Amino acid sequence: MGLGAQVLSTKQWMRLHVSYKQHGSGPEFWQAYRDILDTVSQHGDAAAAANELARLAVQFGVTETALFV
Repeated sequence: MGLGAQVLSTKQWMRLHVSYKQHGSGPEFWQAYRDILDTVSQHGDAAAAANELARLAVQFGVTETALFV
C-alpha cells in the first residue's frame, strides 16, 4: 500500500489507517481525517492533501466515491 507522492508522512498515513481500523467510518475517523488535512494544508499543497486523503478514504472503504480537486 503506497503513501502517495509524499503528500502525507508515514506517521499521518498510519494515524488515518489505525483510526479507520479502530473506528470504521465513525466520527473519530473523520476527526483524524480533518486534523491531518489541516496540518498538511498549513505546510503544503492543500489540494494535493485533500486528493490524497479522499483517495485513501475510498481505498479503505470508508466511502464508495470521492470528489477530487
